[in-house]
Amino acid sequence: MFSVILYGRNDSHGYNLHKRAAVSFNALAEVMSDPDDEILFVDYNTPDDHPTFPEAIHDTLTDKAKKHMRILRVRPEHHLHLRSKTHLVALESQSRNVALRRSNPNNRWILYTNTDMLLVPRNEQESLSDILGAIPDGFYQIPRFELPEMLWEAAFDRRDPAGNLAKLRGWSVQYHLNQVVHNFMPMKYDALGDFQAALREDMFAIHGFDEEMILGWHCDSNLAARLALFRGRVDTLVDKLFGYHCDHTRVAAANNKGRQTKMNDQNRFIWDVTTPFLPAQAETWGWPDLNIEEVRLDRDTSYERFTSGLDAALEPATVPYTTTSLEWQLYDDLTYDLAHTLPFVCDQVLTYPRETKVFIGAARAEFVAKFAAAWRAMGFSGEILLPNEFEGLPSDLAQVRRGPFRQLVTEADLFIFEFGLATQHLDEPVRRGRLIGPADQKRLKTIERLFRLAASMEEETRPAERRTPRRFIGVNVIYNKYWPLFTDYVGANINPFCSQVLAGLPRVDPSLRGKVLRFRARRAV
Repeated sequence: MFSVILYGRNDSHGYNLHKRAAVSFNALAEVMSDPDDEILFVDYNTPDDHPTFPEAIHDTLTDKAKKHMRILRVRPEHHLHLRSKTHLVALESQSRNVALRRSNPNNRWILYTNTDMLLVPRNEQESLSDILGAIPDGFYQIPRFELPEMLWEAAFDRRDPAGNLAKLRGWSVQYHLNQVVHNFMPMKYDALGDFQAALREDMFAIHGFDEEMILGWHCDSNLAARLALFRGRVDTLVDKLFGYHCDHTRVAAANNKGRQTKMNDQNRFIWDVTTPFLPAQAETWGWPDLNIEEVRLDRDTSYERFTSGLDAALEPATVPYTTTSLEWQLYDDLTYDLAHTLPFVCDQVLTYPRETKVFIGAARAEFVAKFAAAWRAMGFSGEILLPNEFEGLPSDLAQVRRGPFRQLVTEADLFIFEFGLATQHLDEPVRRGRLIGPADQKRLKTIERLFRLAASMEEETRPAERRTPRRFIGVNVIYNKYWPLFTDYVGANINPFCSQVLAGLPRVDPSLRGKVLRFRARRAV
């Protein structure tokens, strides 16, 4: 019957985002009763190494919300051409149009709202699907009623949407919450962007939201002005439905910083609008030619992919625990526990696009074989690129391609450099003062040389179609001789020793190299 369109990113937009969004997602699903109903969440510009916002809070969502939700991931690479034109990191018009283009064509209605709204049918026996199924064609708005932060934050249970809706019915009377704020037409009510229901075919006819509105505010008013022209009137559903907004203004977000807030021009986009149509974007709105990833929370989840990868690569441990050491005299020991470290490596790559091509520079053949098994089982279709310069690595694995360094470095989307000992066996104890033999030294010199080249020339060797820097992952680069090397070239966070993994983007300014914490070994006298 209807597609709800929402957008956001995995950040901290406004006060207590995780709770109010979970409360909202679950409440929206609670008032759905048609099998075609869907919640379309556009995850816009979340960093590649983060999960999408709904994935990050999935444990607080009901099974019904997970079933109805489709997550459309817009990557930072997709946003880059707009980044210099706006202060915002998530764009409303682009997000809503991406979802509209990919919405269920079986649905008659598109509902625009936000991730802090709860919709309460006035007749407890009706769902929102029932309401929208019974009304005539048109363009509908409802007033927004405000909820004090203490009510939704302290009293709502994220996973009890029915109970939360029942609380709202009582509070609205007990605490006088329902105040209708009228606005200038075509904005029938204030804050109209929290409920605008339009026919899907109408939204396609007028070419979606105006994608020139990239400074924040008034996207909803522009849509109202255009749909009012297209339909000839603006109708209301206040006799059938109430909408409550979880107020979150204790902490200023990007779009409500008082006088500092930048806005789209009201005259241009509201009062001077004379046509509902946007011919300049008629063929391009919603980025129809872009391959947008879809994520589901009710199947093929990130957790399932992650554990499938590890299960394919690792056997269960046979001892309660293993040991290692931070003793200074072991600073030059490059042995490490591959089975323990591999999960932390996989954790760094899981959220990347499945077609990602990963470049690997490694000393240990076992590392490549184990990682390749996990890579395939996690559902990645991209190739593993192994330069010919790295000797002794397997070439007969599925999805592995060998070639010259200077070619492969221009094709890679992601880099992994592993600084281990080629002569270390999988079952060998670690950090026991193991010496580095000639064969190990030879491979490590090659890895170090090509790491320096790849990191320092990342921008020059970046694929022509790619505009964002590529991430570098270092394996076995904590608390040993390759720790300062890796952090000289890569802006990595300080991680616990136990993971043995660091990751970050290459340092752009050569003068910044080395401006990190340095820990030098104290030699025993």
